[in-house]
Amino acid sequence: MQNDIDIADSGGFWLRDLSVIFILFGILYLGLSFTRPLASPDEGRYVEIPREMVATGDWVTPRLNGMPYFYKPPMFYWMQAAVIKNAGISRVSARAANSLMAVLGICATYCAARALYGRKAGIASAAVLGTSLLYYALGQIVTLDMTVSVFMSAALFCFIVAIKRSGIWRGALILGFFLACAFAVLSKGLIGALIPGAVVFLYAVSVGPVSFLKSLKPSDAAWGALGIALFFAVVAPWHILAAMANPAFENAEGMLSKKWDGQGFFWYYFIHEHILRYVDADTSMRNQPFWFFFVFAPIGLIPWLFVLPQSLCAAMKGGWKNLRGNNSPMLFFGVWVLFVILFFSFSKSKLVPYIIPIYPALAVVVGVWLAKVWENPKAFKLKVSAWLFIVGGYLLSASPVVIYYIQLRKGKLVDPGEAAVVMACFGVCMFVAATFALAGFLKNGVCRSTMALVYAAIIVLFIFFNPMGVYLQRPSAEPLAAEIIKQRKDGDVVVIAFDYGKFQDLPVWLNELTYNLGKPPEEQKFGYMREENAHDKRFLSDDEEIRNFVENRKGAIFIAVSEGSLEDFYECNLPAKKIAENGILKLFKIDAKKRQ
Repeated sequence: MQNDIDIADSGGFWLRDLSVIFILFGILYLGLSFTRPLASPDEGRYVEIPREMVATGDWVTPRLNGMPYFYKPPMFYWMQAAVIKNAGISRVSARAANSLMAVLGICATYCAARALYGRKAGIASAAVLGTSLLYYALGQIVTLDMTVSVFMSAALFCFIVAIKRSGIWRGALILGFFLACAFAVLSKGLIGALIPGAVVFLYAVSVGPVSFLKSLKPSDAAWGALGIALFFAVVAPWHILAAMANPAFENAEGMLSKKWDGQGFFWYYFIHEHILRYVDADTSMRNQPFWFFFVFAPIGLIPWLFVLPQSLCAAMKGGWKNLRGNNSPMLFFGVWVLFVILFFSFSKSKLVPYIIPIYPALAVVVGVWLAKVWENPKAFKLKVSAWLFIVGGYLLSASPVVIYYIQLRKGKLVDPGEAAVVMACFGVCMFVAATFALAGFLKNGVCRSTMALVYAAIIVLFIFFNPMGVYLQRPSAEPLAAEIIKQRKDGDVVVIAFDYGKFQDLPVWLNELTYNLGKPPEEQKFGYMREENAHDKRFLSDDEEIRNFVENRKGAIFIAVSEGSLEDFYECNLPAKKIAENGILKLFKIDAKKRQ
């Protein structure tokens, strides 16, 4: 294990490797993002919030559908808004911040693995993380989870590398730990500091408090104090400004209440989102069994799950004593993974993306082992793993037939002919890639060329993620927005009927807020409560309001309705004609002339 960073080497191979990793994975993560429409509700929501931030100029109070939205802090919204302000709105710009954060996470993993285990381990770890199923998927889908994961991972990597360093590098990494924690808190709340802090504490307990204290240096206290000051200097301003801009009303109950009537930012953000959502299933509405993440965490590592057992055995070689002494970084990664899984397993709010922070640590565990395999493949028993990769490739090549049949039968293929072509291309490419890997394996056994062919087959799988994803996600409102823009004239308005969640990307493409039939969705009720007078006219909740709205508009009215809400829409008895549709999403128009 290296004891210090080679400064001469850092100006050569380090920068060259990072440049290559950033460019190659940047192409993989962003190159085909234009092929897939935004997926609602998540992608539509997390593009609309920064769009409104740019439109209003309010960088303190995040807004969704025009109303305050304090589910999460604004760090990712700021990043998104910066892209939108400078590059406009497109499928690529909408995903740029999220995908680039994923690529930066891969680069951070390379740096940490290389600093601890050498260049080949760094490259292998980056290669593993960049092609792990869940990590790649969330690098393509706009959510907050990738950003907070990258910042938390950066913090933890800074810590474990700092422990093995001295001098200015150690101090810089300590500051990096606190700065990354601050950015993580601004990305998704207090877990950004709680999880890294807990992992560091449990690691200290695992290696032994006395041994851990002996590893500290006198200068660490000063660096730590400076880091804490830096943390609060970054985190505090937004929280203070948001609390000042959104105080509680006079009718608010105490801080321990579960009722949000009259409450302000402080209660909703800290009590509702951080405490109640974690401990109360009724608040979170996302409760799952305790074992939920123990099942999905391994699945997310596919295809590297096939070599995880061997990687873990290699990491634990020498037993507990060796882990605590000579290979303590592997112990740290183990604590990291286990704590994250257990922390979210005890939570009453469980979604698959929550588990994403474990994969940088697992990537290093697998990458260190793969680097040794690359040095001498013949020294390892790899036939079973090779067959699993190859058979998996052949199974994936046949999967489009099953997917096509299921989606066609459910009526979810808007264009069956186009879907057939894309899925056939995926099946053929996977079959060819798996066949080349098989031929190499049968001819040469497990060698470097075989490993390269297997990795190429994995890349083919991920290249098709976005083109295939079009036929697996909910229909997008983008075609409806295009039709509205095509027909629209001055004075025309747009209405979303009853199901805002299925149309969260419609305001994005229209670049404006819409009117709404029905009351605000559950996730927007807190914001509506705070500014009801300002937004009440945009929500038409009874027959009289709807009738008056239709009669008093001079221009045409475009109404977006999902298939599940058609019955409620028809009951409104409006003189509307369907003019476009995209799967379950329908677009109606009430022409101005028909109301005269």
